[in-house]
Amino acid sequence: MHTRTTIVTLLTGVSALALPAGASAQTTQVGTATATTAAETIPQTSPADAGAAPPLSSDVTAEIVVTAQRRAESVQRVPVAITAVRGDALQRLNITSPQQLTLIDPSVRYKQSTSAGNSGFLIRGIGTSSFSAGIEQSISTVVDGVVLGDPSTISTLVDIERVEILRGPQGMLFGKNASAGLVSFTTVRPKIGVAELVGHGELGTQGHGVANLIGNLPISETSALRVFGFYKQRDGVVRNLNPALPRDVDGQLNYGGGAKFLWKPTDALSVFLSADYSEVGRFCCSMVWAKNAPGYAPAVTLAQYGITASPTNRYVAIGGRSYGYAKRGGGSAEINYDMGDYALTSLTAYRQSYRESFYDGDNTTVNYVDRNGGSNALRQISEELRLTSPTGGLIDYVAGLFFFDQHAKGFIDQQGRLEWIVPASNGTVIRVVPSQPVGTIFDGNLTNRVHSRSYAAFAQANVHATDKLNFILGGRLTRDVLKLDYSRGSVPGTIPIPGGVTLSLRQETSNTNFSFRVGAQYSVSDQIMTYATVSRGYKGPGFSGLTVSNASQDQRVAPEIPTNYELGIRATMLDRRLTVNATLFKTHVRDFQAQVADLSSASYANRITNAGSLNSKGVEFSIIARPMPDLTLSGGGAYVDAKYGEFNGVQCYFGQPKVAQGGPCTAPPANPTSIDGFFNAAGLRLAAAPRFSYNLVADYQRLIGSDLRASVQFNFTGQSDVNYSANGDPGTIQKAFGLLGGNVGIGAADSRWRVGLFAINLLDKRWAAQKNPSPTTTLNPGGYLQYYSPDAVRTIGLTLDFRL
Repeated sequence: MHTRTTIVTLLTGVSALALPAGASAQTTQVGTATATTAAETIPQTSPADAGAAPPLSSDVTAEIVVTAQRRAESVQRVPVAITAVRGDALQRLNITSPQQLTLIDPSVRYKQSTSAGNSGFLIRGIGTSSFSAGIEQSISTVVDGVVLGDPSTISTLVDIERVEILRGPQGMLFGKNASAGLVSFTTVRPKIGVAELVGHGELGTQGHGVANLIGNLPISETSALRVFGFYKQRDGVVRNLNPALPRDVDGQLNYGGGAKFLWKPTDALSVFLSADYSEVGRFCCSMVWAKNAPGYAPAVTLAQYGITASPTNRYVAIGGRSYGYAKRGGGSAEINYDMGDYALTSLTAYRQSYRESFYDGDNTTVNYVDRNGGSNALRQISEELRLTSPTGGLIDYVAGLFFFDQHAKGFIDQQGRLEWIVPASNGTVIRVVPSQPVGTIFDGNLTNRVHSRSYAAFAQANVHATDKLNFILGGRLTRDVLKLDYSRGSVPGTIPIPGGVTLSLRQETSNTNFSFRVGAQYSVSDQIMTYATVSRGYKGPGFSGLTVSNASQDQRVAPEIPTNYELGIRATMLDRRLTVNATLFKTHVRDFQAQVADLSSASYANRITNAGSLNSKGVEFSIIARPMPDLTLSGGGAYVDAKYGEFNGVQCYFGQPKVAQGGPCTAPPANPTSIDGFFNAAGLRLAAAPRFSYNLVADYQRLIGSDLRASVQFNFTGQSDVNYSANGDPGTIQKAFGLLGGNVGIGAADSRWRVGLFAINLLDKRWAAQKNPSPTTTLNPGGYLQYYSPDAVRTIGLTLDFRL
């Protein structure tokens, strides 16, 4: 009788591991092992030699030129919270993927998931967590001016001239859904009249390998072609001890290439064409058990393989295959034409991507759900037409039109025999649905097809009241139209997962929005600039499209509206030997789009809704000191106080008191006897948002004779405690930690070659990039899973660079 009661309890929780909730077990927020603080650490090349092999010396008088306001200007004169870094700085820090950009900006984190829609950046603690194809990211990702509907399509950084990280609402000038920030990558353009071959390689422990090869070919006196190829691999952090399946379950493999063509027939006209293609054969990450309840399947099966669940555990024993694959590519055409003092830019682009991954959903050798995951397919076209006025007068401006059309398809599937081990079964596998024959395969899946179109007109003007005072006025009018085609069912030949329904529905939504930016910029002197701005951002509407119980259920999600207040200072002193930048900010997000529990469901299903509001405030700073020409010292940090204003429908953590016990948790109306509960998380810190984060860098370079240059760099990055759950679960806290990295090398004084030794996480500090409770409480009450970043283990290796 006790076993039968347990079976009934397990059945009520099947859907908590099902579809969206099961997929959430794969989310990983990735950090890294080395750090720097600001773009000025290694200065920008001038526009004339942009893209040349980066010098290994530091010209302290040079400035970094950015395009944060859609025109080239010094980073120290931009009234925006920005971090800008040259490509050579990324290379010397061994930054080869977007996940590692937290090394150069403490306010930035990157979360990675098997779901493309759930992979993306967080800035100042704000980001998007959703497995629905109908919800986009709050942080926009841009490559050469092209907005990417799927930020996960950038997995390797190669041939990068500059990275700009803009914090706060940026969608007014940069296209679509940059409501909390923007990460912009600018690649190196072909160089007319120059023939060169540039190579970079890395070989290290943990199976670490990187190979980049870039060729620049002059075609004529007015044109050039630049081609590139790359290959990157790394062994996984987690090891599977079940000999029936591969041992490496979270390794990485990425390869691809592309070509860029520049034609400049006259001084007034230039045409830039770009195309690329890449594939991902493997990508991280795999979950491991950090804690288990005695007598349940995870504890029983781990013991059979001699594995002990703990915060440092790196071993699993699984019965379902883990694999991932992705392919992505596209092209763009940028035409620039100078009409006297005015510049007209047309940017047309097409992108397409496909990504799939599946893993063992129960993370044991028992077949409860051995196939869990799905796929994402996306194709997009975009067009931007932009007019830039000359500077030097009373008013200068940037204005334009923008169009974006995207088709996104998301598929989520779960499949298994619904077998498990519970204390009452004394280590014996039981069938949760004994009424079905032995070996029955249960399946449940959903498909989201979302077609979205966005139309916009935008303009930003600078009104120069005096030589020192400048007023900023900008606005953007956006029209979004979206259509949803949703279906849910099971694979032919299988039995639907209990509680699953078969249905389909279609819905539409649209919205018109006006966002703005106003402020003032005052130059105290040629070395000190201050600014104050107020920005109203915008993230468009979308659809939930996760678990749907009936065909009339409304899936529409209203727009997310942030308002940001910012006060900043940019100071360069002592003949550019000392740079001090600081920003105060306060952000309020209304109608926050979030993934929450569906209180109307007895199966603890998830849905996307406008959960309420967020509040984030704090200070960011960077200090760069150059006490001597050979030595650069830099440090930076961020204090971010980010909390939920309103966030109803958050699932309580295991053991959190119910209302009757003096706690906040209430059972769902559809299942009042549930051992789980739900509450309003108002006042709790945002998930995955540390209060403090910082980094330090020491960079020393010295000529050895007239032919060689030696360089030494050490860096340290750290953060305070962080809770990866919105409900404040004490079991999902990652304690404060710091990571040490470095790079030493020697090369030719003219940068023709260089060899070096690098270290990532030199002290071999174990840290979790994500922690989650067991997807279903009844399957493993009080159990916890965690994920490791690839940089959660020490990596040491050699680097080689050359330029011919």
